[in-house]
Amino acid sequence: MGRGFHATLVIIAAVGFVTLTLTNNNNNYFHRSLKSGQLQSPHFASRQRRAIAKLAHPNETITKKLSTAAHSYCDGNDLVDYPLPKYDACPPNSTLNVIPFFGGMTNALKFVVLGGLLSFEENRCFIVSEKDAHLNPGHKYGKTQDGEMGNFVDHFFEQIGLPHDHPFVKERMESGNYKVRDWQEYWTPLKERRTALHRFDYNTTMYSHPVPRVDGVTLKRDFIRHIWHLLPSYRNSTCQALKEKEIFDTDYIAMSIRRGDKTKEKFTSKFPTVGAYVVEADNLVPHVFKDGQRPTFFLATDDCYVVHIFRESRPEYTFVSQCDDLAENQNGYDILDIPKMNAQQREEHFRKFFIELYALAL
Repeated sequence: MGRGFHATLVIIAAVGFVTLTLTNNNNNYFHRSLKSGQLQSPHFASRQRRAIAKLAHPNETITKKLSTAAHSYCDGNDLVDYPLPKYDACPPNSTLNVIPFFGGMTNALKFVVLGGLLSFEENRCFIVSEKDAHLNPGHKYGKTQDGEMGNFVDHFFEQIGLPHDHPFVKERMESGNYKVRDWQEYWTPLKERRTALHRFDYNTTMYSHPVPRVDGVTLKRDFIRHIWHLLPSYRNSTCQALKEKEIFDTDYIAMSIRRGDKTKEKFTSKFPTVGAYVVEADNLVPHVFKDGQRPTFFLATDDCYVVHIFRESRPEYTFVSQCDDLAENQNGYDILDIPKMNAQQREEHFRKFFIELYALAL
């Protein structure tokens, strides 16, 4: 797979969101994301028109800049281009930070990214603790050792943070020279959340960003590429699945549709309907698919019934989804169901999720 270029254009309004990722695979990879909650908002509509204008008439300077930052997750050079940080390069007498891993996978990973950046800024090493992790069935079934040692992270990912059996970690835990960090430390203060409004000269012994005065979003985006690597077996199966779906050989719009336990969090009234997603897609189709090309969509969703609705509402479009390959149908993700899954169900759930994430990111 060749390199191309990609970009993310985010338009935010309210809590619910639509994500549309446009990817052109004519020798290049190019995606744009549109997020919206109040789709009928005039303010959003004006920003949407500007976004579509940019899609139709890309700026040459922007295009050149984006092409230098491109990277494909499936070209086999992930750990070469984005090597792991120097997790063990903290001073010998420093305090060890303990970063809790909790919530769903993207939520947990978000806080590991923020906790890792804070740790390195403090010149401290860190470990990821799954002691209270919803995603760790070992902990939830009372197997406290499995819960602490990384049943989830170590199962799917290359090393994130120091391993728990590292001599430095053992000594710090035994001596009490460690600090369990509260997620609000790196979420409530916007500077520690690394927003786009804040700039950083991020230069530590464990990880340095090459751009001076880098904005917080860029810092997080690049840092996550260094710490987030699927193990080879999962990366290979993910990329093979996308290859079999011919995702690498066509232009497509990827859409992420979240339902499930978010309905319990009183977001239902703010969720766009499937019809709203279809309208947004229709607006973008002329700018992506040319000369009679059949529009293709990749649907990433936790509720497979929406795939049926899409296909019924737009039979002239092609909808690709992992829902077609599941042994068991998914009708909405609920984090409380994870500990109840057997090994086979757990593997199928997260393999599907990885494929969807890659399709959205390519």
